Amino acid sequence: MTDARSRQRVPDWDVFRRRARILDGIRRFFDRNDFLEIEAPILIPFPTLDPHILSLKTQLHIRGSRCTFFMHTSPESAMKQCLSWGAEKIYYLGKVFRDDELTVSHNPEFTMLEWYRTKADYHDIRDDTERLIEYIIKHTLEGNPVITYGEHQIDLTPPWDVVRLRDLFLNMTGVDLQLNDSLDTLRAAASMHGLRDVEHLDWDTLFFRLFIDLIEPHLGFTKPVFIIDYPYRMGLMAKRKTGDPGWVERVELYIAGLEMANGYSELLDAVEQEQRMDAEIEKRMTAGLTSGPKDTELLSALMKDIPPSSGIALGVDRLVMLLTGKSDIRDVILFPHEGWIRNDPEN
Repeated sequence: MTDARSRQRVPDWDVFRRRARILDGIRRFFDRNDFLEIEAPILIPFPTLDPHILSLKTQLHIRGSRCTFFMHTSPESAMKQCLSWGAEKIYYLGKVFRDDELTVSHNPEFTMLEWYRTKADYHDIRDDTERLIEYIIKHTLEGNPVITYGEHQIDLTPPWDVVRLRDLFLNMTGVDLQLNDSLDTLRAAASMHGLRDVEHLDWDTLFFRLFIDLIEPHLGFTKPVFIIDYPYRMGLMAKRKTGDPGWVERVELYIAGLEMANGYSELLDAVEQEQRMDAEIEKRMTAGLTSGPKDTELLSALMKDIPPSSGIALGVDRLVMLLTGKSDIRDVILFPHEGWIRNDPEN
């Protein structure tokens, strides 16, 4: 049977009216800036290769055969195919799906805004993000850029703060990722800061543990902050930074301790992209994780002449949380997944 709390839940309709206005504001912003809204397939033949994201899997009967498909975790592959067909400014506003995420800021089914444009890099896409949220505020907050979120007053007036990940990591963990990013160095920093059970963590997991425990809770509580330039290994589909190939041109937006958006200057070299995919598959296998086939459709798209491009994904539900003062994602999703959980005798 369904959880008793879900049966008693009554939506706050003022929140969902504001959510509707936010969605309308998003579309108005992109329409006025000559972007084309596209529909991306939800069922795709390739899973994500991101080691920290799991794809939901299903099977379909096609022409007498049982075929495995995955629910997309992002429309990225489809949108890059659109770029390869000549699209220049496109956006997607719709559902995406990820396995094993159910917290106050995660729901397995959620709404994502993702947009791409050619002749742009991660600085341009960062500017887009500022202008988008500034535009939405005028439609949802009567133009007041200062919001209250919990105990914090956050000023959303552009320009927002920009900080390099290297500087942030050095200031808050004591580790200079440029000079020494060894596993032993990260492990020593974790121990020094009192983090437990880190002895057997791999580099990626330990990096995220340090970031999530020591850095993320302090980000964006007075003003939004963009974090830019990530280690090469943290950007599967991001272009290497010009003049510094150990880093990639990646940007993340944080407001009120929440990751709101993640984007980058796109890696458009099919050979390098396939090499990175192969390395990621090997990493997943070493970690004992399953790995599906490589996204050959994406690789085929990259073999075409796509101009320099940049793209970014923004979590719409988290944006609604921010602009309605809600701290639980279930309060801004009309049918959160907890409401559908049933007692399963097999679990």
